[in-house]
Amino acid sequence: MVENTVLKEQLTGEMIEAGAKLIQDLDEQGVVFPVAVWYFLSERNQWQLVFASPLVRSMGSRGFYEKISEARKALGVLADALPLFSTRVMDTSDRLPKNLLTGLHTGPGLSRIRLSREVIDRHFIDDALVYRIAG
Repeated sequence: MVENTVLKEQLTGEMIEAGAKLIQDLDEQGVVFPVAVWYFLSERNQWQLVFASPLVRSMGSRGFYEKISEARKALGVLADALPLFSTRVMDTSDRLPKNLLTGLHTGPGLSRIRLSREVIDRHFIDDALVYRIAG
C-alpha cells in the first residue's frame, strides 16, 4: 500500500518579521489598509500576505502593488522572505476580507494573532496570522 503525505508549507519567523516590517513601512507612507494577514491557501500549499484596502477600488490593484513593491525595497535582506508573488491585494468588499472584518477586530495597530482551523462567518480558515483587521 502506498501512502502520500503532503507536508504543509511553514510560515517562518523571517516571513512574519518581513510582513510586520512591510506593514510598518506602508503605514509610514500613509497607505491605508484595514486588513493585513498571512493566509494559508491549503489547495496550493502556499502562504500569501493579503492586504485589503478601499484604495484598491480607487487606485487599482496595480497601484497598490506598486506601493508594496516600493516598501519591499526598504526590507533589505528580509525581502527574500517576502517575494512579491506571495502578496495579494484585495478590495475590502471582497469575500475574504469582508468575512474577516465581520468576525474579528484588532484595531489599527500591528497584532500577531494566529488563527488555526477557525470558522468566521461560515468561512473556514485553515491557518492564518493576523496583523490587522480594523474596520
